[in-house]
Amino acid sequence: RNSEWLGKMPIQDFLRNIAARATVARILERDDFANRLADSQPLSMLEILYPLFQGYDSVAVKADVELGGTDQTFNLLLGRDVQRAYGVAEQSVLTMDLLVGIDGSQKMSKSLGNHIGVRERPEEQFGKTMRLPDQAMDDWFRLLAIEDAPAGTPARDRKRLLARAIVDRFHPPGSGARAEAAFDRLFVEHGTPDEVDEVAVNADAGQLHVPAVIATAFGRSRGEARRLLEQGGVRIDGELLDSDALDLPVAALDGHVLQLGKRHFRRI
Repeated sequence: RNSEWLGKMPIQDFLRNIAARATVARILERDDFANRLADSQPLSMLEILYPLFQGYDSVAVKADVELGGTDQTFNLLLGRDVQRAYGVAEQSVLTMDLLVGIDGSQKMSKSLGNHIGVRERPEEQFGKTMRLPDQAMDDWFRLLAIEDAPAGTPARDRKRLLARAIVDRFHPPGSGARAEAAFDRLFVEHGTPDEVDEVAVNADAGQLHVPAVIATAFGRSRGEARRLLEQGGVRIDGELLDSDALDLPVAALDGHVLQLGKRHFRRI
C-alpha cells in the first residue's frame, strides 16, 4: 500500500505482474514446496504466490536489510529477485537460527502452543521455561544472549537461572526472583499464590453448579469442566474436589480459592 506503483494498478493487473516475476522452477527451489509435490501433497496457489507477495513488501518499503529465521531464507532471497525486477536496490539478508519452543523439538510458535509470550505474566513465563527439556537449554542461552551458569551447575539450577533471566528481560528488575518464589510456593510447597484474581458467579437458591462456576471463572466449556472434575483436576483451597460434587452450597465456594490444574486459580 505504500508503493506509488501499486496505487496506479488494478489488483488483477498487479497479480499478473507479480506472478511474472518468477518462474515455476524458481518457486519449486523452496524445499518444502518440492517435497510436498513429490509426496503428492496439496500445494495451494496462495502458498505459491505468498513468497512473491512478501518479496513485494521489500519493494514497497525499499528495504535495505531484511531479518528472518533460517526457515525464511528462500523468501528473503526471492525478495532480492523481486526488488531487482522492479528496479529497487537489493536488500541484504540476515538469518538467525530458530528458537525451539518449550516442547524442545518444534520451532516456537503461538499456533503450536509451545511459545512464551513477551507480555505474559512473570509467573507464566517462569513456569513455561521450567518445562523446557534440558537438552534445549544450550540453544536458549545462546540465541537469547543470556549468560550461562558456571560449568558443572546442575540442570535444575541452570534452568531456574534461565527462567529468571527471561522474566527479568520483559518485566521490572527482581520479577524473576519473585516469579521463582511463586513457582516454588505452587509446585514445591503446593500452596496458593499470594495474589489470586477474584470472580463473581451467580448462585441459584443457595446452590452453585460447579461446572458452571468453572466455565465462568476460567473461560472453559461446561463439558470440559466435567471432564476436569472426572480427571481429578479441580481443587478447593488445595483439597481435591470429588468428581460427583456437581452442586455445592454457596458457603462451600464463597471466598474460597478454586484451582484448575496446577497453575490456574480464582477466588470465588
